[in-house]
Amino acid sequence: MNLFKNHTEIIGNLGDNPKYLLSTQNQPRYTFDLCTNEAYKDGEEWKSKTTWIKCVAWGKDATTLSRMAFEKGDRVMVEGKLRNNNWVNNQTQEEHHEVYLLISEMRKMAKTSRKNGAESEENKKPKPAYRQEEESQMAKDIEDLPF
Repeated sequence: MNLFKNHTEIIGNLGDNPKYLLSTQNQPRYTFDLCTNEAYKDGEEWKSKTTWIKCVAWGKDATTLSRMAFEKGDRVMVEGKLRNNNWVNNQTQEEHHEVYLLISEMRKMAKTSRKNGAESEENKKPKPAYRQEEESQMAKDIEDLPF
């Protein structure tokens, strides 16, 4: 029994519109870059770190995903396996190494932020006073975290 599993789940935003292409062997391929943001506190200042992950789906998975109308900015959850891709450039003899996520599943998630600069109806409504107090207290609690 294999105790070690190569399984990854990531939630992020699509950095560009996904591309659906056929490989030179007529194999369907669906590719996109996924962007994740991680907030951390550096002393008294909050900072953000952005990570880009290359994602690829092949065959039936690629064809199915291409029909789902994903587009740049969509918040998605992807599942898959990490893979290595190593190759040598024939002209320059330069070695290349790349890690990417081989997608097995992908879902759209509800987006809480603004899209195309427009506010959602929910964000336009004034917040009740008790809600503003809760958010203010949550912000203070976050500032008190030791990391």
